[in-house]
Amino acid sequence: MKPIVLFFSVTIVTFLVTSLIFSYFSEDKKVELIVNRFEHELFSINTDNLIEKSNSWDTIFGSFPTLFAAQIMNISQLTSAQYYDELLAFTQHKDMREAYDSTVVVFDDFSEFEHSLELAFGQFANKFPSYPLPEITTFFGGFNYGVVTYDDNIAIGLENFLGANSKFYHFLGDPEYLRFQKQKKFILSNVMEVWFNEHFQKYLAGRDLLSQIVHKGKAMYFIDKILVDISLEDKFRFTKSQMDWVIENEASIWEFLVHEDMLFSKKEIEFRSFINYAPFAKGMPKEAPGRVAYYIGYKMVNEYMDNNEINIEELMYLTDSRKFLQASKYKPTK
Repeated sequence: MKPIVLFFSVTIVTFLVTSLIFSYFSEDKKVELIVNRFEHELFSINTDNLIEKSNSWDTIFGSFPTLFAAQIMNISQLTSAQYYDELLAFTQHKDMREAYDSTVVVFDDFSEFEHSLELAFGQFANKFPSYPLPEITTFFGGFNYGVVTYDDNIAIGLENFLGANSKFYHFLGDPEYLRFQKQKKFILSNVMEVWFNEHFQKYLAGRDLLSQIVHKGKAMYFIDKILVDISLEDKFRFTKSQMDWVIENEASIWEFLVHEDMLFSKKEIEFRSFINYAPFAKGMPKEAPGRVAYYIGYKMVNEYMDNNEINIEELMYLTDSRKFLQASKYKPTK
């Protein structure tokens, strides 16, 4: 019986040590973020409380109300009386109120996203310790903006993530490929790409397609390392079939770009669909999704990281796309 007791003792000790180690690293990867719900406050105003409430917003929400008035509502140049009238008109408009009510249904409980964002920014803090962590503010802005950054903070327009089948996107005339993007599962990848651009867009040094490929690849490598628990297709905001197609056809995509002499082209009209949302990538088979260059860049960056001794923060500061391509040794084969 003694060996059995010893076995169980060792097992228990091993389990406890493993649990403690796992707990330590799990806590290390999570940070506490301030999450503000501006949309609730905005739609609680009425003629009786409007002035009192709006005057308290700067204290509660920092600089976001100024951003909201200036860039989202375009009412910053009005007199105080006009500003109050516009806020009331916006929140009491029948269509806006209906859309806001739908947003409340979908996002009444934001705790799951809050937890995921805290894990994501825990990863970010570990990899980029000298960079700030944001406050997160959710808002309803009349379908104007999805995710925006301001003063090292992030704001999320929740009405832009109601689901591909939301009637509001049909009313707005959004095409199917854009409606697909308006799913709440894409909030995290949108947030992290916007945060990447906030801090690293300035290192996009060229206007040619190769520079864009490297930059988008760095963005996706960043997202991949920060959002460790979501699927690759959700990180790219592709369908599963689109993700499978670009993986299977990586070499053909690269061959097309090289054969068509597009890598060093600065004519964005020629490659816009490769880096922006589009129903398909122009010139490629109809199965090729818009933003296909994101995947090519992602694979190129992965190759670079495998072939060079460099950390993820140092990667962000590289600007010479031609040297990057050469040092990556990227050459996909069929």
